[in-house]
Amino acid sequence: MKSASSIAKKTVDELINADGSGKIDKLQRQAYLNSKGIKQGAQFQLDLLFPGIVADRDDLRHMPNDYGRSSLFSARNKNQPRETYMRKQLFHYNEHVSLLYTGIELRAEDDEIVWLQILNFGRCVPFGQPFDFSIKHLVEDVGWHRNGRYYDKARECVSRLKANEVLALNSKAYGKSGAISLIANYEAVNDSNGKPTNYRVWIDPNLIVLFAGNTFTSHCWEVYRSLSPVARRLADYMESHQHPFPLGLERFRLMCGSSDTNITSWRKTTRAACAELVTKGVAELANLSKSDQIDTIRRLPCRGSSVAELFGTA
Repeated sequence: MKSASSIAKKTVDELINADGSGKIDKLQRQAYLNSKGIKQGAQFQLDLLFPGIVADRDDLRHMPNDYGRSSLFSARNKNQPRETYMRKQLFHYNEHVSLLYTGIELRAEDDEIVWLQILNFGRCVPFGQPFDFSIKHLVEDVGWHRNGRYYDKARECVSRLKANEVLALNSKAYGKSGAISLIANYEAVNDSNGKPTNYRVWIDPNLIVLFAGNTFTSHCWEVYRSLSPVARRLADYMESHQHPFPLGLERFRLMCGSSDTNITSWRKTTRAACAELVTKGVAELANLSKSDQIDTIRRLPCRGSSVAELFGTA
């Protein structure tokens, strides 16, 4: 016979728990969505929720700010083996937001742009419903060469994006996002060598809490996908703010998930990223000051968009 304490613990776990699946957790998320005009039972489809930004603009890709301002997609040296994490707390720029991550380390050089492109494939489909794409189209749309090496690279990204769990906690918004895999599920059609050529993918409906209220940033895809990993992390920070605050050098290193603890080396890497953003037209100004603060001024948004349309509110 179960003890009173075990019954009480089960009851508490049903109401609120670590992975955000408790009744109170769900009610908090739904209350947040209601406050953003998204009603319970509605289908969450990005192009319908944000028609001017998502539906009409194939030149943009959209990153939730709670992911983009974190070290979820690291910029570590590609020669370093990827680590495997179990509920690792990732660095986040905002103190009221934290991410717990389980899975193989994701990187800005490949996983980030592959995920954004997959989201774009599904932008006209409700979250939780399947959509299809080919490995050839995926490789082409992220700007890689269409050959066997890059097809395999994209397949590995898809596998990593499925085999993970991200729990976001935002005390000023939705509470706990619930445990989300960046790709909830997929099926594949394989070639004669057993390699996937076509995918059918599902996105977790809980992901909508990271977009609701326009809390995401829209990047000009042609330029964004061409950035180096460190420059892309700086772009994620800068472009998610209409008026970016100076960013400390060490905070930026943590946001990149970099293991480069040599300050001279990291200054050099950061200056190169700043120069890249200016050269490629992402920033009007990007500079590392003598006090190790990264000062940035954004350029005007992509043609045909206003600042208010493109940049998230949180």
